[in-house]
Amino acid sequence: MKPTFTLGRVAGVSVGVHWSVLVMMLLVTEIVAVAILPVQAPNAGTVVDWVAGVLAAVTFLASLLAHELAHAVVARRYGMPADRITLWLLGGVTELGSNPPTPRAAFLVAGAGPATSLVLGAAFGGLAAGAALLSLPIVLREVLTWLGFVNAVLGIFNLLPGAPLDGGRLLQAGLWKRSGDQARAAVSAARAGRFLGMALIALGVFQLVAGQVVSGLWLALIGWFLVMSALSEESATGVRERLTGVRLRDVMSPAPVTAPSWWTVDAFLERVAERDHHRSFPVVDMEGRPLRVVSLTDLARVPEQTRGTTKLADLGRPLRPDGTAGPEDLLTELPAGTWQLSGRGMLLVVEGGHVVGIVNSHDVNRAVELAKLGHLPHAGDGSAGAEPAQAGREGQPGQEGHGTPSPYVPWQRPGG
Repeated sequence: MKPTFTLGRVAGVSVGVHWSVLVMMLLVTEIVAVAILPVQAPNAGTVVDWVAGVLAAVTFLASLLAHELAHAVVARRYGMPADRITLWLLGGVTELGSNPPTPRAAFLVAGAGPATSLVLGAAFGGLAAGAALLSLPIVLREVLTWLGFVNAVLGIFNLLPGAPLDGGRLLQAGLWKRSGDQARAAVSAARAGRFLGMALIALGVFQLVAGQVVSGLWLALIGWFLVMSALSEESATGVRERLTGVRLRDVMSPAPVTAPSWWTVDAFLERVAERDHHRSFPVVDMEGRPLRVVSLTDLARVPEQTRGTTKLADLGRPLRPDGTAGPEDLLTELPAGTWQLSGRGMLLVVEGGHVVGIVNSHDVNRAVELAKLGHLPHAGDGSAGAEPAQAGREGQPGQEGHGTPSPYVPWQRPGG
């Protein structure tokens, strides 16, 4: 799920907001301003009601972020990279760059979110009680009461035993501890999530028939999300098991064309880019070490009159720390954000300081499809040790065009 825009970094974790968050905030604002405050505080006035509704929606969004940050913080304590949090209509998604190392780690990471929501629920409830004792404005008391209630519901709902909810992760950790088989535990938790989702859909349909349109649609939507996520997770677990042991040298495109950093845009376009099938290229220094990644889009942004003087070293984006890997690295152990190298959707395979291959979405999807057919991908002759083809060498064929990042993520923790 790509966020429409990024809020920034909180505790070192990138926080993105999907456009559907606006729908959620509008719903929360309307519930507080139209359904709650006019009944509980009839003399507050329309303007006060709507201002309180907006503040309640913003605070609730912050509560969701706290829920997800709790997962990320605990995960980092166990050495799991927390790459990104995305807030959206049904809550949030925390992307973790690797699997939990132990059942205990999995249990604590999953339980951190609901525990945070329950603590927040108790805190808001306590503040509401304190506001009542101090005879503070009733609008404030009602907003605090609602925030306490909704955080408590959020924490309890996420404890339901079915993946991808936190309760499903707790179930998975328990089954993993009992059987010692992480993959089987993941499949069982996903199946429980599928059953739970179908139950919620059925309950939502029942409420629709009973005339409770809004709550019925909401339950059915949540149920549908759980069913789809559980099916995807079950399928991904099976594929992941089949890909166990596959290394980057087995799936990479060897000997990629590289772009010398000292070349100008015009020189690169004339000698390579116009005849090669790539859309993105590793930029290397005089010793062949990768520095950055430049795309055709970057080249197109350069005014035609300055292309003869603009060097490739000044374009594109620097390599991120997770933008390179070694040929012996396991495909299933790569961080979740690896496929989004500088927004170019490819990973550079580096050996001895030189680029020996590229892995992009095409390569990963091909490996996944082969695994589904029961055939593991295997390395081509000498691919791991192939020498990079630097731009300007004649007779070098282009590789497959770089597509969008692969949807496959080793371990993603949706919830909230």
